[in-house]
Amino acid sequence: MSSLDEFQTRYIDELIAAAAVLDSIEAAAQAEAWVSGAIAEWHALGGPAEGLTPAIAADAPLAAALISWMEGGEVPEGEHRWLADLGRHEISQVLQLASPSNPEELGLIFEFDLDGEHDHDVSVSLTNGTVTGIAIGPAGLADGVADDDTDLTVDQVGTSVASNLVTTALGGPLDALTPSSEANVPLLLQRFGGRRSDVAPRTEGRLLPERDAEDDSWCVGVVRSALRTTLEAAAPESVERARIGFAARVAKKDPDALTVLGVAGVKRSAGDGPIDVETFLRAVGAYFAPVDLGAHTDAQFDALIELEPVDWAGVVLGMTRAKTRTEPLDGASLVTFINRAPEITSTIPKSDAPRLAWAFEQMMFAWEATGVIDADGNVSDAGRWLLAHAYVAALSDQRAAA
Repeated sequence: MSSLDEFQTRYIDELIAAAAVLDSIEAAAQAEAWVSGAIAEWHALGGPAEGLTPAIAADAPLAAALISWMEGGEVPEGEHRWLADLGRHEISQVLQLASPSNPEELGLIFEFDLDGEHDHDVSVSLTNGTVTGIAIGPAGLADGVADDDTDLTVDQVGTSVASNLVTTALGGPLDALTPSSEANVPLLLQRFGGRRSDVAPRTEGRLLPERDAEDDSWCVGVVRSALRTTLEAAAPESVERARIGFAARVAKKDPDALTVLGVAGVKRSAGDGPIDVETFLRAVGAYFAPVDLGAHTDAQFDALIELEPVDWAGVVLGMTRAKTRTEPLDGASLVTFINRAPEITSTIPKSDAPRLAWAFEQMMFAWEATGVIDADGNVSDAGRWLLAHAYVAALSDQRAAA
């Protein structure tokens, strides 16, 4: 099984678990948006179009049926009332947002009705005919857009003209879309027809950027100083339990565990012994100084290499000091740790926060596999010790290799 296949396997498991949300959905548009995102993420992982539905059909039949419908199959039947509304939304009007000072940019807001009532809006942003943004939201996305402080104009345009613009754009390059916009592409194709442009093939053997030894050294110094007590403390018993748990996952060829070792540059063969402490620390700190991101899609690769040593330093400081939370840790939590760490003088701008949060979320499975994050989504007792030690070890190794 290739590394990419390992990501696909994990995604299928996650999708089956997440499909339970469909039982609490109350409107067809919500279900369509959820399924659209599921399909888009599968494509981003290089999954074949015909492979997703059969992979989840036995464990998540409703999700499988919705995916099949979204890709051109029959409307599924079932006990949920909203199933009867799938595909019944109609465009009531289209509003065009334009600015004379930026003639190359255009915004289209499609207002969709259901049984004569305004149900929701879909916004499509275009730049020189290329799709740059897609958003699905409640009715009224255009409310208050044009005001006295801008030269933005809002005009009603013909439905067929606007739909043709979108259909044509979907057949062109889509690499300007953020992951959240990319998630809505399957829904647009279902609504407007047409065929999306081919997904660009993954570029094998992409090189990681060269590391800056001075940056690594400075960040190690910050973490050493701030977390001196943690670094001087002996490993608690929970660390050994976490190591044994990770070693068991490796022995069972768990895709998550094997991917983490690959990112850390740890190569193992059938006759290798158990995972020792040094190797375990390399696994915990795999993404602090990655050696091989070949298991990731190009979008994930590009996002992960943007995470700088100082970003990871802020995350390590925040997670080591974090108290138990009512909500599981996610990418946004890690960005907050960076901005709140007193030792880190730089902050993540609000405009960059969603992008970095998404990047962090592409690797958090690694900390679940190594026991840094517990079953409740909080930093574990082992994780509070492991993170600082793994960070110092990872960046010190990089300095020695530079």
